[in-house]
Amino acid sequence: MEAIKCINCGSDTTSKFCPECGQRTGVKRITFREGWNDFWARVYGFDGMFPNTLRDLTIKPGKASQLFIDGNRIKYYGPIGYFFLMITLLYLVGSLLDITIVEFMKSAGKSMSVTQAKAGSEQEKFGEMIVQYISDNLKLVTFLSIPLQAFTSRYLFFRKSNLNYFEHTILPFYVQGHIYWLSIFSLIIFSLSGTFMNAVISAFISLAYFGYGYADLFTYQSKVKAFFKGIGVYLTSQLLLMILLFFLLIAAILLFPEVREMFKPIK
Repeated sequence: MEAIKCINCGSDTTSKFCPECGQRTGVKRITFREGWNDFWARVYGFDGMFPNTLRDLTIKPGKASQLFIDGNRIKYYGPIGYFFLMITLLYLVGSLLDITIVEFMKSAGKSMSVTQAKAGSEQEKFGEMIVQYISDNLKLVTFLSIPLQAFTSRYLFFRKSNLNYFEHTILPFYVQGHIYWLSIFSLIIFSLSGTFMNAVISAFISLAYFGYGYADLFTYQSKVKAFFKGIGVYLTSQLLLMILLFFLLIAAILLFPEVREMFKPIK
């Protein structure tokens, strides 16, 4: 095959993709078919990156994480990219179905809450403010949990794993991102039936998947032990996050009178 010059970087290439920059060499004039092919090339990646990521994170999340840690950067989407892609997809599906993330979070909170704040109370207003803030800043709030999970995994539960702190972030990014499929399916179920997926069931599936991911990644001990340690990583990191948020809330109450007003006893 005769070498041609890459339209992007000018390198000589004889393959379908430029070995220097990844640009497709067989680019044609813009037509519906060409646009469709370009779309699927970006969705699937050069070697089926997207379906590989979906499949392997579903059936072997630990092995996929280990492969990325070992240096393979082609087979799967990067963990951080996949994490933010799934949050973006959640918002996109919600927008297409005309369902707000605030509505979704309120439904989940009600199904998991034992007591409800009095209607019209300052506590209810504060709760709604928190839900709105989390909805508006979901990427940031969820992202903040990853360092805590990596810390808990690296220094408490899997100290003998020989992975450094940053390598311990790979599995949480992948797992947390993949769990958003449950929320997406819940939005679809709501659009069809008017009822969200039960939050308790969703939480149970998420917790089990998190434990399975760690059992699949750390094979130097029994899978059962690694499974429950993985659950321990998640629960401990959530506890640390709650403690952190508690102290931030105390600081807000002390510093801002309007927040302090919301916590006065209901008469």
